[in-house]
Amino acid sequence: MQNSVFFKSVINSNSIFDSMGLLGHFLKETIGCEHICLFLMEDSQRQEPAAYTYNMLQVDTNQLQQLAVEADFFERIPDGRPLRQDDKIDGISLEKTSFHTIYPFHIKRNSTYGTLLLCFQTQRSLTPEELQICRINKLHMDQLIDKIYFRKQFLKEQSYESLFNTLRMKDSFTVDHCYNVAFYSLLLGEKIGLSPSELELLKVAALLHDIGKLAIPDHILMKPGRLTDEEFGVIRQHPAIGYELLKDLPEVQDILPIVRWHHERIDGRGYPDGLKGDEIPFLVRIVSLADAFDAMTSTRVYRSSLHVDEVRKQLITNANTQFDEQLVNLFLDIIDEQMTMRTLTLGE
Repeated sequence: MQNSVFFKSVINSNSIFDSMGLLGHFLKETIGCEHICLFLMEDSQRQEPAAYTYNMLQVDTNQLQQLAVEADFFERIPDGRPLRQDDKIDGISLEKTSFHTIYPFHIKRNSTYGTLLLCFQTQRSLTPEELQICRINKLHMDQLIDKIYFRKQFLKEQSYESLFNTLRMKDSFTVDHCYNVAFYSLLLGEKIGLSPSELELLKVAALLHDIGKLAIPDHILMKPGRLTDEEFGVIRQHPAIGYELLKDLPEVQDILPIVRWHHERIDGRGYPDGLKGDEIPFLVRIVSLADAFDAMTSTRVYRSSLHVDEVRKQLITNANTQFDEQLVNLFLDIIDEQMTMRTLTLGE
């Protein structure tokens, strides 16, 4: 399996079901776990939790679902501590299931909570390295839930919904790119320690950063090949067009700089206004970096995605020219954290 699969698979997925399949295949190969289930509940729910499984019989799913509810989603068991068939912890027991060992990992994202269960039909003790693999995978599931949550929240904003749905009908690739950029921007914003209000602004602005592509002719925007200089000149108009599309909507003044200036560069060679250095607002610099990262790691008709190692080199090379050097260093830390799985699983 490619060593960067999970860095992009969760970001590109719109479905917990799809990601459970990827997760199941990966954990089967790396730690020999052949049965996985995820139970999720919203704070507002009063019914049984939603169940997402990999290679799990319905009877086992039902038994584990009942056990998860009765045990408050294994809240009293620390993350990654094994529960075995002969254990009885506060009334929690695996006796009615077909599993001998279960490793629970807790989920709590926004208003969603639950548990990810890695299930073994024999006695199994994971090594510290294997547990670290599991925790990183659990982090990816956390991030997928975050992504789905903020997609739902964003579409509740009526003033943006019409424009964004129009872009979705025109070019679904650009919409997926906008979601990815928003997600990477939030990872970096959280790393920096932005306030909740700043993170919310960053999220919405990143989702709308390419809205100006609505006005770019389809034969240019979706051309299955490299653009000519003239066509690229047309594409370069999209930040200013996006600004014009949004400027008269309510409560968008803080969003407009990111929409207009996300292609500006630290060295002043960007567009549309040739800003440089500190003239470029801090949140704009975050989205610019996230935008470039997703572009480099996404496959286009005319080129394959770059490997994460090559992307790292590109970011380092362009630090303090195209990108804010401080932000590049922090983003490289995020990449290294996400790619820890590579070292653990491949021994590199």
